Amino acid sequence: MKKIFNYIVAGALSLGVFTSCDLETSPTTSLTEDAVYRSSENTEKVLNGSWRYLMETFSTYANPGFGTFLRASDAMGSDVVVNTKYGFSSSYTFTAIYNKTATNTLSWTLAYNTINSANNVIANVAETTADLRRVKGQAYALRGFIYLHLASLYSFAIDKDPDAVSVPIYTKPSNANTEGQPAASVKEVYAQAIGDLEKALELIPEDYSRNAKYKIDNQVVLGLLSRATLYAREFEKARTYSNQLLAKNNYLMNEAEYKAGFNDISNKEWLWGHPQTAEQSSASYQFHYLDVTSTSSYYYSFNADPYFADLFEDGDYRKDLLYWAFDPGVTPAAGALTYFRYAKFKFRQPQVADIVLLRTSEIYLINAEAKARLNDPDALNQLNVLKTARGAQTVSASGQDLLDAIWLERRKELFGEGFSLVDIIRNQQTVVRREYPQTPKLDLGHKDKDGNPIELIPQGHRIVKFPDGSAFTANSKYYLFRIPDAEERDNANLYKNHPKLSIYQ
Repeated sequence: MKKIFNYIVAGALSLGVFTSCDLETSPTTSLTEDAVYRSSENTEKVLNGSWRYLMETFSTYANPGFGTFLRASDAMGSDVVVNTKYGFSSSYTFTAIYNKTATNTLSWTLAYNTINSANNVIANVAETTADLRRVKGQAYALRGFIYLHLASLYSFAIDKDPDAVSVPIYTKPSNANTEGQPAASVKEVYAQAIGDLEKALELIPEDYSRNAKYKIDNQVVLGLLSRATLYAREFEKARTYSNQLLAKNNYLMNEAEYKAGFNDISNKEWLWGHPQTAEQSSASYQFHYLDVTSTSSYYYSFNADPYFADLFEDGDYRKDLLYWAFDPGVTPAAGALTYFRYAKFKFRQPQVADIVLLRTSEIYLINAEAKARLNDPDALNQLNVLKTARGAQTVSASGQDLLDAIWLERRKELFGEGFSLVDIIRNQQTVVRREYPQTPKLDLGHKDKDGNPIELIPQGHRIVKFPDGSAFTANSKYYLFRIPDAEERDNANLYKNHPKLSIYQ
């Protein structure tokens, strides 16, 4: 790990960058590390700085912080049609991850630097006050969140082979001289994530009232535990944690809120997210890919598969957001390509947008899936509560049909929020893409200078196979994030306990 860890806390001490997400900056050059960790206020600034590092660090414009991996997950799925002139085209074509390019390397670097920062808080903070216990609990939660990211994207589903190689686990502070740890198994990394989150649940008071929604409270931990235990196929726990959370907060946004642009963390359905301001808006850059209908957006990249609309019934107000359109504010040339837009994400003024990380609707879907796995009859009810809230028709199903309905609802409800690839991997499914016919051309109301209609060519999926020409399949090597070359080269212990996956030999 020598070349991966960049000791965030030491850097923060020397550079004075204990920067919170609300832009408060406190010079700390006169503080020793020991002094930092004796104060809950200063320790919280360490976590705030780590959070901002995780969410705001760019490697390129196409790799804007942690949100990069959410965007890549959807670009590699079935429902997003990426405009390949701009960012995430390599994710859409399944070359970014498999070829270990920038997105893959950024994931590793952000993950392990954030883990190391959390490890320093956990190792150095004494639980002498309620505030210190709470901050330490937030460090456990942050570490658990990152290990969940690693477990769910660096290895196949836990039930495919729980003992297969995943990634190394570090629970103590590391520096340039730390010996590299062996990669742990899939089940061990999931266990680490869940264990960290359960420890956070113990340490963060249930009545803790945060002053900003990026901070981790009891509901966030319950939500992350619901997600982690579902992915780890611990369905009893997933049911329990999601039941507990929905008992505290079962709010589902209304139609006006849903159509407002998914850009505002004050939305009551958002349990957790990353706020942006005009002064701090680096993470907002993601909306230049997500926002395909605003004139203030640049790239219009994350369009929808035209067949995606067929998944929605009439009356479902989410369907209202799907339509053919050319780039807004531009008069097209005859025969230009036009895309099927999903107007879910929109910038707010002044060209900023908050990043959603956890919503109550996901918890309903987790609750329904866990209960369906356990043959709990309430599973159908939980699914239909969400569908009713969206104006969709309720369903009557059981067994595999019910699971299929829940997974379909996840695709519809969570489009663009980073779940596509994760769901494909954890459920051992395959990407499904169909080419869309480019005839007949579309008349969308544009006129040339003589008043004649300008007909446009509809564009749907055109990447319908893997880079080697093979058909999409379950458990493909192209789905997995990969351990970087530098780690394989410098960590002699990496494959000591679990061999490298045979698909990479």
